[in-house]
Amino acid sequence: MAPDKIRLIPDEWHILNVGRLTGGRLFWVDSQLDFVEGRTKDFVCTFVFDQDGTLIENSIELIGTRGAYPSGSVGLAIQRHLVALGEHSEADIWIRPFQVERDGIVFGLAPRQLPDGGWRVEFMPGNTLSFYAPWDRGEYDT
Repeated sequence: MAPDKIRLIPDEWHILNVGRLTGGRLFWVDSQLDFVEGRTKDFVCTFVFDQDGTLIENSIELIGTRGAYPSGSVGLAIQRHLVALGEHSEADIWIRPFQVERDGIVFGLAPRQLPDGGWRVEFMPGNTLSFYAPWDRGEYDT
């Protein structure tokens, strides 16, 4: 069965900017990519969730086509997104799968059933993170 919630646990590799905002809301800031027709577009995404893990706000910023913007632009955008959140702290969070569309591109955590009947939840559109059971461990592949 597809999971109701996914646990994101801050680590030193790929889950860097997750936690809590004042008032108990949850957040996740990360980069994402969309590869189409031999070109990669890079984005920085901020997702804000209520205390139960349901998406309530989002901000998706197109950085540009890879190779056509200054080095360091993604990192600077991530820092801008974090500052825009205001006071926040790093913490484990549980969030529900979600999808939002921007300019015809679907972003979010999308459940997908595997041929063997198991489930994955993929960070889209680039499938840059793929979460798997047991869901309480926050384990993922890149």
